[in-house]
Amino acid sequence: MPQVGAVQLQVSVGEADAEGRRAVGIHSRPHDPAGVGTGEWTAHADGVLVEADEDVVPVACVEVWPPHGAGVVGVGDFYEVLAGRGFDYGPVFRGLRRVWRRGDEVFAEVALPEEVADAADAFGLHPALLDAALHAIGLLPRADDEGTRLPFAWSGVSLHAVGARALRVRVAPDGRGGVTVDLFDEAGVPVAQVESLVLREVSPEQLAVRDDADSLFGVEWVPAQATSDVVGGTWAVLGDSSLGDGGRVFADVDALVASADELPGVVVLECVPVEGGSVPDVVRGQLAGVLGVVQRWVAEERLAGSRLVVVTRGGVGVLGGELVDVRVAPVWGLVRVAQSEFPGRFVLADLPVGAGVGELAAGLGCGEPQWAVRDGSVRVPRLVGVRTANTDVIDASAAYGQGPVLVTGASGALGGVVARHLVSAHGVRELVLVSRRGPAAEGMDVLCDELAAQGATVEVLACDVADRDALAQVLEGRELTAVVHAAGVLDDGVLESLDASRLDGVLRPKVDAAWNLHELTRDLELSAFVVFSSAAGVFGNAGQANYAAANVFLDALAQARRAEGLPGLSLAWGLWAGASAMTSGLGETDRQRIARLGAEALSEAEGLELLDRAVAGDQDGLLVPVRLNLPALRGRSEGVPTVLRALVPVRARRQTAAGAAAGAGGGLAERLAPMSDSRRAAHLLDLVRREVAGTLGHRSAATIEPERAFNDLGFDSLTAVELRNRLHATTGLKLPATVVFDHPTPADLARHLRTQIPNLPAAGPEGLLGELDRIEQMLTDIDPTDEEGADIQRRLAALLGRFDTAARPVEAERVAYKIDAATDDEIFAFIDTELG
Repeated sequence: MPQVGAVQLQVSVGEADAEGRRAVGIHSRPHDPAGVGTGEWTAHADGVLVEADEDVVPVACVEVWPPHGAGVVGVGDFYEVLAGRGFDYGPVFRGLRRVWRRGDEVFAEVALPEEVADAADAFGLHPALLDAALHAIGLLPRADDEGTRLPFAWSGVSLHAVGARALRVRVAPDGRGGVTVDLFDEAGVPVAQVESLVLREVSPEQLAVRDDADSLFGVEWVPAQATSDVVGGTWAVLGDSSLGDGGRVFADVDALVASADELPGVVVLECVPVEGGSVPDVVRGQLAGVLGVVQRWVAEERLAGSRLVVVTRGGVGVLGGELVDVRVAPVWGLVRVAQSEFPGRFVLADLPVGAGVGELAAGLGCGEPQWAVRDGSVRVPRLVGVRTANTDVIDASAAYGQGPVLVTGASGALGGVVARHLVSAHGVRELVLVSRRGPAAEGMDVLCDELAAQGATVEVLACDVADRDALAQVLEGRELTAVVHAAGVLDDGVLESLDASRLDGVLRPKVDAAWNLHELTRDLELSAFVVFSSAAGVFGNAGQANYAAANVFLDALAQARRAEGLPGLSLAWGLWAGASAMTSGLGETDRQRIARLGAEALSEAEGLELLDRAVAGDQDGLLVPVRLNLPALRGRSEGVPTVLRALVPVRARRQTAAGAAAGAGGGLAERLAPMSDSRRAAHLLDLVRREVAGTLGHRSAATIEPERAFNDLGFDSLTAVELRNRLHATTGLKLPATVVFDHPTPADLARHLRTQIPNLPAAGPEGLLGELDRIEQMLTDIDPTDEEGADIQRRLAALLGRFDTAARPVEAERVAYKIDAATDDEIFAFIDTELG
């Protein structure tokens, strides 16, 4: 299924042949909103249906369940693992309940959830129940755990009973590369059987393939789910703001830190633009001020337990047709990056003009990192799929007009690609190509020759578009019909490294240039005003605070133009595959980091297709063309960014008491508490090596040498931030971004983590019996009937089996069978007898 839109599905059954065999086929095709199918039918499966053979004998009933010698297999995170591989099953299809394994056989219990159980009578075998039964195939023993196997070809399928709500399942290799599947009801009576089911390996790359509609997104502001009625305690305000009425007000961060009072959990900074001066200058002043506060905030250890809420008014377009204040909008880009680099420390909020503390309290109650209040409702941003027009019927004259088209940044790789496309695909015959170097830019002569050969008239001009007077001179007397602004530069660095100069260098080609183009062309009859933004502004990519701020200005400008009745479209592009001046500096570590964030590079053909669809559509002024790898996003150890929750829903997972404590920051101490000093050191080193490997994209922690310097491993400031955030997510510890450089090897960092863990009791004894004493104590809090208890039973059975298999092999199998039904007292008695 596509992310947006629908499909028509057709199942056909043919006439019976002379032998009573009927052909079966399953096809689909796109379905448009008018209810009419479009395009060719795609075949998905075919088969043959025959009448039941009276000679078919069902498999024997199951008299003993689970079978003798079958060991328990834990299924606690089974569906989360599948989701990480690209299979995100909904609640109805998560029917696997319990699993056992004996040699090459897998035995399972599956059931329909209560809300759909009554529907079982409408089917021979409910499809969700059959699908859940097949999930047991994923637990068959394998020589490796790479890839995922899917059902491909079925033969010998027989149905013996109907209306089942729960099943017992046996899956085993058939000796020919496939598996046999036997299904029984809860009494052990046969329900169905599959003589042979052939499986086919599917790679993560194949699962990640989507249609083009899944690479074009918009930002939708949806109602938030309130998590609390009121905000605990009170908040303080920095500087001059109406939100400080009746509360605590501090002149700046230094005054807040110097206060002898207990620091509040929430501190508010309202961004009020300075009146007068040019818009680009006001933007610079606003960003410089917020950057200074943010840098001071993260540098002060006393503020580690407080959140800074940055408030704008009209800084984002929430409802259709809103006039966005471009002077404060870029703050959202900068602070989004601060949220990525320092999770949990910052909140972004937008209030209507005149809104006060009531609206602020309502917004804070939603618990989200970004929100806005409109019409009394708290709304949060979500990326959603966008369906646009068929590009085959785009009217070029309607899209770009019939006159000259101005392309800025034309000497860059992307500007050149767009110029070629305008001429070859849309028949544009007059181009004005502008860049800082103009005709002197490398490759410009070749580009002009190509365009001229296709019948286009091309002017190449040297102009700094950020220079208003120079641009005015270029535009004088030209009746442009479209503008494509594709210029930009990068100067990446973590927040602490930025200053006013590094802000200005990135803002000029985006903010100043776009504002000049806006003002100097607003009286022209333009068909299109397209600005090339970046997804960095929407997602808040770490290390790109200046770039994100500059691009959010473009997004806001396009929305503001549309609110004024002018054409305006900002495309917040993801990464393009082709090398350019802005991407040529990306190393392998950088590209792996981008991939782990769930983004993949767009090919030139894909990018141009998305450009055409976006320009032809009539959506909001901001669209996000980016290729997302949803399986990679589901597998992120740091969690899914909230803006992506509509595409990758986060399901609540059952937590043990220990898991809940871990979320509150106490989990690591509890895990280490029963360990000896040497075990604690080894555990922390393993933890660090695992997170280092994940940060660098290594497949195994074994590749990380404990005494090798992080610099030698390939760390830079951005990977240092990512590792710090991963360690925070795993341990709950608040660590500075410099922790990697302050403790320069994995071994050093592991030793440092040991000193940061609060409330850690003295280490336990080194001996094995001492460890068993602690295990016995920990088992008192475990419910042996739930999933975690089943996992523990399996591990205990396996360990005991290895301990005593040579002497009593039969007893080891009996243990695996009986331990499932044992009480706590019986388990402890068993440990005392066998190991005590």
